[in-house]
Amino acid sequence: PESVAGLIPGAGFQSIGVGFDQSFASGTFFGSEAVQLNSEGFRSVGILTNSTFLPIPDAPGKTTQHLQFRERNISAFAGQLLGEWFSAGVRFRTSTATLVGRFPDLHPATVGLGRLQQDDEANLDQVSLSLNFNHSSGVFAQWESLWTHQESSGYNPPLAKSDFWQHSMMVGYRFPRRRAEVRLGILNMADTDFRLNPLNLHADLPRTRTLTASLRLNF
Repeated sequence: PESVAGLIPGAGFQSIGVGFDQSFASGTFFGSEAVQLNSEGFRSVGILTNSTFLPIPDAPGKTTQHLQFRERNISAFAGQLLGEWFSAGVRFRTSTATLVGRFPDLHPATVGLGRLQQDDEANLDQVSLSLNFNHSSGVFAQWESLWTHQESSGYNPPLAKSDFWQHSMMVGYRFPRRRAEVRLGILNMADTDFRLNPLNLHADLPRTRTLTASLRLNF
């Protein structure tokens, strides 16, 4: 991600995924998905070298940095219709992301090289619980509770763990034939702040209690 490594012109990207969905006449539905994301790129970075035999950096130069990113995601969900108007669902996602950074043009014995090379890893787990109400008149409502847990390794200094819940609620109205939809909600009702390592790709979460309103028109 650019939020971790910055812009890398000409980087290559690869995405591989497989998914499965199933539903039953009883109103039960579930599914799972596995996705692997790969990215690799090279860029030049500035360095200072010593132009004489003295170990004093006094000459500007550049060297090549090789970055390799990989993220593996596994997710699963299940839901159940509860009568004519209600439904409940649960979704789980786990993600493991690694970033390896090397300087292939520098000699392995270069002093301080170990502090520059990267072997970063982050593991993210999320569980979402939801309860939905959809009335035939067009009125709808939703409650969602999201638990997030993340641990990182390979960083100096080490990054702290993250473990928190966020609760959100939305209500709205859908016009006939879904010509329009009005939605009003409160996100992060408990006003829970957090610090997540951006090495794991994840949806943006509100850092404070947030009021949201939307109007959607369909033509």
